[in-house]
Amino acid sequence: MSTLGHQPSNVRLLRHDQVIIHLLIVLVLGGTIARYMAAYYRAPRDTHVLRARDEVAYRVDLNSAGPAELVLLPGIGPAKAEAIIRHREAHGPFRSLPDLMAVPGVSRRTACVLEGLVTPDAAASGEPAR
Repeated sequence: MSTLGHQPSNVRLLRHDQVIIHLLIVLVLGGTIARYMAAYYRAPRDTHVLRARDEVAYRVDLNSAGPAELVLLPGIGPAKAEAIIRHREAHGPFRSLPDLMAVPGVSRRTACVLEGLVTPDAAASGEPAR
């Protein structure tokens, strides 16, 4: 019996194995593309924060600002603004910027971004940001 043009069965991949290999390749490529796309779309937010920090003319007082003023800060949306106000009403005024991290939903990163933009002192709210 001639075996010309016919591979031995132990070397030949079955159709099922070929499908699995192709799916793995697609998953790896898809994950790589997703990682690069996430990094690409994350960059504009960071430059927006830097731009906002340069444009702030005064510091926001954490102890007297309302939700409309807090929402203008980078990284603070309506839910975090309300959480800041509720925390302020329940626990008293903020004494320092690290006190802000006690508010649910406010991370260390958010507090670092707000450094120089907010103050816990009502007297300092009119002074220019550095």
